[in-house]
Amino acid sequence: MIGNSSVYRFNIGMNTYPDLLSNFERNFETIRTQVRHEQAYLSNYLREHHHLEYWDKTWCVSFKYQCIAPIPFNFVRTPTLPDNAKIVIFHGEINPPDAIAGSGGKWYRHVKPSPWLKDHWQ
Repeated sequence: MIGNSSVYRFNIGMNTYPDLLSNFERNFETIRTQVRHEQAYLSNYLREHHHLEYWDKTWCVSFKYQCIAPIPFNFVRTPTLPDNAKIVIFHGEINPPDAIAGSGGKWYRHVKPSPWLKDHWQ
């Protein structure tokens, strides 16, 4: 499992992962042949060092998969914020300004305007 590096949490001031960045820099050419992106490297590194834990799955939700209604309901239902969600992750083609306006994404992943996002996006 790969974590989304936009929502990682680290202990500030703790030298818990002293080799994380230097290992990445030293072995960049090899690492880039082994993983697709930095999130995969970060997840693998933390897992190997027994430090990878995930947020409660109800806290971090995917706008694309958990806020937008499934096809074909996405054509008639406005995306909603799931109960208990603390972080909404935007990955792929849809970005917050697109979601607010009701655009972005592939034709079949139609996004109705989501004005509720204005309260959370600055």
